[in-house]
Amino acid sequence: MRVQPAAQTGAEGRNDAVLRASHISVEYGGTVPTRAVRDVSIELHRGEMLGIAGESGCGKSTLAYALTRLLRPPAVMTEGQVLFCGRDGAAPIDIMQLEPEALRRFRWTVVSMVFQSAMNSLNPVISLRRQFSDIFEAHVPEMDREARDRRSRELLEMVGIDPSRLGGFPHELSGGMRQRVGIAMALALQPEIVIMDEPTTALDVVVQREILLEIARLRRELGFSVIFITHDLPMLVDLSDRLAVMYAGEIVERAPAEWVGGRPAHPYTLGLQAACPDLLGERRALQGIPGSPPDLRQRLRGCAFAPRCQYVFGPCADIHPVLSPLAPPAAAVIESVLDRDGGKTSKLNDWAVACHLHDRTANPAGPPDELAGDPLGTGGLVPPAVGAGLGVDPTGRPARGQDQL
Repeated sequence: MRVQPAAQTGAEGRNDAVLRASHISVEYGGTVPTRAVRDVSIELHRGEMLGIAGESGCGKSTLAYALTRLLRPPAVMTEGQVLFCGRDGAAPIDIMQLEPEALRRFRWTVVSMVFQSAMNSLNPVISLRRQFSDIFEAHVPEMDREARDRRSRELLEMVGIDPSRLGGFPHELSGGMRQRVGIAMALALQPEIVIMDEPTTALDVVVQREILLEIARLRRELGFSVIFITHDLPMLVDLSDRLAVMYAGEIVERAPAEWVGGRPAHPYTLGLQAACPDLLGERRALQGIPGSPPDLRQRLRGCAFAPRCQYVFGPCADIHPVLSPLAPPAAAVIESVLDRDGGKTSKLNDWAVACHLHDRTANPAGPPDELAGDPLGTGGLVPPAVGAGLGVDPTGRPARGQDQL
């Protein structure tokens, strides 16, 4: 199932960011603090879906709670800034500096969240009508009871639930219906950003598909931006515009979703792909990633993934890899091709990886073919037909007599 992304504005929306989070770090206090999120920066563009993937414990949900200031002790955000950029051209709002009352108004009207377990986020002994009313009473106190009921019924109908269910209780609904209610509540005040934390966990594949199609439809119709968090990388490749892959509290790869699905650049991303079935592709044996994630209470030396990586070499043990734009030559060739083919170089500029295999100083030979980060599937080579039209030979070098690209 390939869900069509919402239309972007400008060059992949890069000049239309709605949320910018810079250098986010979160620790869980204790005798030895756990550094759950370590220096993470992300940017969400208006109208797009940004997927965040990774194993359990990699820091995905902690990052989501940090972005919305929903962290509870012993968790504390030790560093970072989160800016919301409105549509009206006003100065960005620093979410971390909002006073309690301003923060309360900000939540749900600008940023809302669909939590991981709908049954846990819905009160089982309070009717859906009462739970919807709580939202409106808190944020739109001037709305009367009749208007609250009318809006609640509209929201249920919008997510495919019979409005007559409004007087019912969460335990009377199936898992998929409860998740739809959670989505409806998140959209109640028409927010610009919706953060979805594993919204399809524990649902069967048929219901998962229905929920994902519903999310895609609502995003197209309402135009909100989404941060979608899950451990299911193939799902995100189909659903998202861009992907950020997290490991041990850090982003190790960031790229347009379809490129990660074709040829990832980080060994961990490749491992996630091998561990998940491709429901639309050929049947293949699944292969788990050996070993376990590191203990985040310890200060990590070198690459956090090195003990589990089959491509480990010299600098991985001692030098921490930095998230950097994909290195040439593959990137340079792709940039040339895309620049001639519609001016889409911003996609390439958004492809970054934290891996020494792509550091030409540490690894002059470059990464192996399977990690070349090659969305064209050419191993870093320009397809002959494309090269002939652009005046480059198969290695990406200008053909004799052609101007430098």
